[in-house]
Amino acid sequence: MKKRLLTTYCFLFSLIFSICFFSCATTVNVQLTRPAELDLNGARTVSVLPFKPVYYYSDKDASIGKQIVINSFLQIFNINDKDEQLALDTLYSQIERGLMNSPYIKVVSADSVERALRNGTLNPADVYLTGGVSYYDVDDKRTDEKKLVKAATANTKAEYKIVSTWKREVTFNFRYQIVDSSTNRIIAVNNFSCHRYSSSYDSKRSLPSAYSLIESDIKYEAGKILQELQPYTVTKSIKLLEAKTKDKALKERMKAADDLADNSMLTKASAEFTKIYEEKGLVEAGYNAAILQEALGNLSLAERMMEEVYENNPDNRVAKGLEDIRYEIRQANRLRKQINASEAEGDLDDF
Repeated sequence: MKKRLLTTYCFLFSLIFSICFFSCATTVNVQLTRPAELDLNGARTVSVLPFKPVYYYSDKDASIGKQIVINSFLQIFNINDKDEQLALDTLYSQIERGLMNSPYIKVVSADSVERALRNGTLNPADVYLTGGVSYYDVDDKRTDEKKLVKAATANTKAEYKIVSTWKREVTFNFRYQIVDSSTNRIIAVNNFSCHRYSSSYDSKRSLPSAYSLIESDIKYEAGKILQELQPYTVTKSIKLLEAKTKDKALKERMKAADDLADNSMLTKASAEFTKIYEEKGLVEAGYNAAILQEALGNLSLAERMMEEVYENNPDNRVAKGLEDIRYEIRQANRLRKQINASEAEGDLDDF
């Protein structure tokens, strides 16, 4: 009886696994350029001013006045904590390097900005990025635990010893602002916080450095700041719909079109799905044909195709696909406006 039950369970598990494995929808990955999250009024040049360590930071840094917002950042800061120094250096270099690699905006050195301000000449930067550490703390915590060394016997008492372990806690808060140089208007103010714990260690000397605990967070936050300042690339996964039909021949045609998409032959796949939709009226085929046009970047065509499918089949899946296409159209229009605004101030490579 037990053997029969075990056999039955194994069969059911294999069946469920096969269904899940073989019914997975085809996914197409596409590279998209997203618009910068902030509209910088057509800024062509940006300067990253030195970041302030926590000792120099003041809440007034993001307030009003040219002397406060700009000049207070154009100086050499002495940082006693090497981990704070490493964190600021990494943040600064990641942002500056990312901007330097951008085809949409040019980096102006902080020295050039300082010389222009000192000499009263034309400011070379359209916008500034300024910032500072608003809070920084490294807390090493010791935990003492009583552990049994030798169990009690009939003639002796149990023996214990105190075992100490150490754990490091790091908090790094950073506040930054993007400033329009022509008006000193603060375009945006934002902040982020890194808060990490280490594992437990037997000695304080074995604890990892504060910087190593927050390094990955610092690099991640630098990437997010870059997305505010310039267009950036993302990978989007677009899933095709599976056919809900018992027609074996139709399933085979859908599978063949799926295989074309899976092999990056998106134009042919879309054409094949279109034929199936026109001949059979299969909603999944119409959806896939339209969504593949989105993957190809033909957004207006994709919208028209998906609208037609939705009119004939008011399916919730089609409605979501149409909403997604329209979102991409809005993103593309915003990106175009940002690039065109920048091109008005200088030559840029075609997008």
